[in-house]
Amino acid sequence: MIDTCKITIQSGKGGDGVIAFDNNRKADGGDGGSGGDIYIVGDLNVYDLTKVSKVKNFVAQDGHNGEKHKQTGKHGEDIEIHIPLITKIYNGDDTEIFTMSRNLFKLKILEGGKGGLGNYTLRGEGWEGKLTRTKGEESSSKELKLELNLKADAIFLGYPNAGKSSIVNSLSNAKYKVAPYEFTTLNPQLAVMDRYLLMDLPGLIEGAHKGRGLGIDFVKHTKYSKLLVHCISLENTNLKKIYKDLKNELSHISEDLYSLPELIVFTKADIYSDEQMKKVKRELEKDFKDFVVMSVFRKENVENLKKVLKERLSSISNSTI
Repeated sequence: MIDTCKITIQSGKGGDGVIAFDNNRKADGGDGGSGGDIYIVGDLNVYDLTKVSKVKNFVAQDGHNGEKHKQTGKHGEDIEIHIPLITKIYNGDDTEIFTMSRNLFKLKILEGGKGGLGNYTLRGEGWEGKLTRTKGEESSSKELKLELNLKADAIFLGYPNAGKSSIVNSLSNAKYKVAPYEFTTLNPQLAVMDRYLLMDLPGLIEGAHKGRGLGIDFVKHTKYSKLLVHCISLENTNLKKIYKDLKNELSHISEDLYSLPELIVFTKADIYSDEQMKKVKRELEKDFKDFVVMSVFRKENVENLKKVLKERLSSISNSTI
């Protein structure tokens, strides 16, 4: 996933006005067309900056020169650069221009040069007046830096091997790499559960706030989230300590992340039989007031978690209206 990139944009040059005459020797030359503009468009169907970073240089079409019979030259075609929500747009000197947060909102970032005037528009007395025309305005260019801040409703966080990616896969149509080793999720991953967007964050390790492991670069992608889902594997022997350590790490990483409404999900419940699971739940209730126990291999567990997530997210959304 590409979440930052630098691009160069260039608008179109304006077409030149022309000198032409009709059969009666009267000024007849048309104006030049305007050069193409460059727009940046917010697009919910774009998830990162990969496509934009591959192009890098965006050049709008020049306007066409004017023509005889007073005809204006064709305007240069505009360019629309589609970027994901939410993306911050900076000038080359790192001054912020705009934060793209609305779907299909079009921001004109660079205007094409205006077309020159033909001798019909500038016609004056005598031959000297009829031989007057202007050239089109030159194009303009600038460098931009784009920085993606992913917008997800629920973010899944936990230590490596907590089963986060497997859960996100089971709740959606996502098919991420899942493997029993640290740092499987090298970048934040997005998935859709009905109308809700889920984000699978990199597995934490103790000391991540000090730069250990993958560090904390992912934090910028959590700013607009509504719910934090703590994933803790039932394979661990001291679940209360795991939870406290995770919360402690979060307190050092981000106050906003630490303060998000949360849902605790105990994963890999399939290591226990149904009878054993009843006992495990009773023990969990002594230390945790609010939690969900699940296995991705049990359809009823997946459906229950999906239901709980929808209820929580709907409740949070309604409370912020």
